[in-house]
Amino acid sequence: MKLLPLGIQTFSDIINGGYLYIDKTGYIPDLVTTHRYAFLSRPRRFGKSLFLSTLHEFFSGNRELFKGLALYDHADWQKYPVLHLDLSDMSTNGFEAFRKSLLRTISSIYEEHGLTPDTDDVADLFSTLIAGLSKKHDKRVVILIDEYDKPITDNIDQPETALLIRDLLRSFFGRMKGNDRHIRFALMTGVSKFAKVSLFSGLNQISDISLDPRYSTLLGYTQDDLESSFSERIPELAQTIDMPKDALLSEIRSWYNGYSWDGKVSLYNPYSILSLFNLGRFENFWYQTGSPSFLYNALKTQNYTPEDLEGLRVESAVLDNIEISELNTAALFFQTGYLSIKEIEYDGVTPLYRLGYPNREVKQSFFRSLFIELLDLKTVSVMSAASAIRDSLRNGKTGKFETILQSLFARIPSILYIEEERYFHSLFMMTMYLCGIESSAEVSTNVGRIDGVLEFDDLLYIIEFKYSQPPEKGLDQILRKKYYERFLNSGKRIVLLGVGITRDTVKIASIEIK
Repeated sequence: MKLLPLGIQTFSDIINGGYLYIDKTGYIPDLVTTHRYAFLSRPRRFGKSLFLSTLHEFFSGNRELFKGLALYDHADWQKYPVLHLDLSDMSTNGFEAFRKSLLRTISSIYEEHGLTPDTDDVADLFSTLIAGLSKKHDKRVVILIDEYDKPITDNIDQPETALLIRDLLRSFFGRMKGNDRHIRFALMTGVSKFAKVSLFSGLNQISDISLDPRYSTLLGYTQDDLESSFSERIPELAQTIDMPKDALLSEIRSWYNGYSWDGKVSLYNPYSILSLFNLGRFENFWYQTGSPSFLYNALKTQNYTPEDLEGLRVESAVLDNIEISELNTAALFFQTGYLSIKEIEYDGVTPLYRLGYPNREVKQSFFRSLFIELLDLKTVSVMSAASAIRDSLRNGKTGKFETILQSLFARIPSILYIEEERYFHSLFMMTMYLCGIESSAEVSTNVGRIDGVLEFDDLLYIIEFKYSQPPEKGLDQILRKKYYERFLNSGKRIVLLGVGITRDTVKIASIEIK
């Protein structure tokens, strides 16, 4: 059984160290012959760095590393000079710190190849380096840029700094256009695709392969990858957590599957799967990698609720670019991996992308981050409150449930308060999901939509929200429209909850259906 390459992003280390490698090399011949300049956007921890490292070894002519892989029998094994830059390694604490860090990195490459820099302008240095490497090795140069956008996203809450860095990168990458005759292939990767950055506006011939169906499974694990490459570990994990194999695979899909860039094939985030088998239990690994706080600010600025994001329909142009000065919520959440393509529909010949949260892990991560940001709580406080809410509802203690909700909602700062029922409805359902309670919002019936349904093994709650009205109004609506009838054969106790919410109070009225 091969070792798990958790945290290892260097292709040669994985191969030489006997680690598990999911073979993606079969995509390389088509990619490097079809495209001269390419850009690929994928969320964090999705294998971008490992793929660039694989390309580095391919273009360095290290064929023996690929023995047993799809690329090994490829005919054209040549050695090219490779310029491989990872901008996530740069200092991003302000514009000048980033500029100096980039300057040092480029200067060190000069020294590595025995070349002499003759300027301290990073864009000019980059241009001269490309031409110098090509001349010295009598070969065109391969350029691989990893995490090009990280210096920008690290400063996204400081627009002036972010714009300065963007302009520097525009000048930096724009020098590739003038060196076209010296370049064999270039691939740039990142999480976000920012509008007006030079690698999109300066390089007119660049191919954005992010939504190209030919490369939809270039990164990430397919279901076949999971079941074949982890075939020995799946039974072990099933035994460890005492769960039948089929049930385990279903649970893994629910937790970690659901990323898609073509609306057809669903993928797993490699980091989450490797972490699952390494730890031997289900956890929220996505949350541990960090959640940018500016996502909440984007929601607030554009008056979105978390529920609004589920089922969004947008055109491809909306997903393509992010403006630093005006963040588009749909594009931002899609490119950072909090939303994925669930289905592609067509309005005539125009594709419309229906978006949704990829899986339980990502949705829970976002809700937890949003809850902490909104209520200014520590993670441990959120999980303690979630446990108390879950226990009170499971045991039918609606009075205690009301008290906990009241204390939580009272923490919402006035500046974040939105006087709309849907805002509190969304916050309430988000809280239930975060608590690990099986919950559904806007449940359709033949007489209307139920605001919320919560389910336990032997207990079911039907909820109606009323803003600035007494909770009895919600209860009356449930009874009048008989929302409970569709659940009478569930075999569960049914409790009706009217939830009355104002800026200052949360009140609950309840009735159990006998």
